[in-house]
Amino acid sequence: MSNLYSKIWSDLPEQVQSQFDHSGICLQFKRGDTVYRQGDQPQGLYFVKSGLIGLVLLGASSGKEHLVRFFKQGQFFGHRSLFSNEGYHGTATVLEPTTLIKIPGDVVCEVLEKFPHLYKDILSVIAKELRQSEVQHVMILENQILARTALALVYLKDLHPDHNWTRQEIANFCASTVSTIIKALAELEAMGFIHQGKRSIEILKRDELIVLQDQF
Repeated sequence: MSNLYSKIWSDLPEQVQSQFDHSGICLQFKRGDTVYRQGDQPQGLYFVKSGLIGLVLLGASSGKEHLVRFFKQGQFFGHRSLFSNEGYHGTATVLEPTTLIKIPGDVVCEVLEKFPHLYKDILSVIAKELRQSEVQHVMILENQILARTALALVYLKDLHPDHNWTRQEIANFCASTVSTIIKALAELEAMGFIHQGKRSIEILKRDELIVLQDQF
């Protein structure tokens, strides 16, 4: 899906690109920073110039964090809450030094009024995101959580690199069981993406773990 994000952005009419360049605000973040929090009112559209963002939801009853997806270089986010005029449904957390371009909401709406055909492209992204969310839900129900385990490792290791995450902690984060996580970790190790010690997990191929998100 990252190709679709990039294509939409690169194919914008020259007039739109010029308006975004003029109105866009360049924002720099370090690891652990928060772009916005769950419940905040939308301020605009965010384009990832470089870096990595993790979208995390807090369970209403448990209060536990649930990683929904990553936003990588070339992708944009914050669009659903902006268009629905609702508070953000998740918290956008910075996982590595990141540069974002923030397009104010009024500018985005003005551009879409001038170029209504862009709505179709935006809807295509939203539809694919919905499909991905539904597939992830099925993955949880069927305990097929290889991708979720991979994303959880990146998220947890990026924010807390010095903590040796136990299989139980990873299972809790993924809303899974320890036995299922052990099998997923073994598969990731067989793929050469991680190395497991008795009390530690080392990420060998971080980018490959992230890419697993796009395969479901």
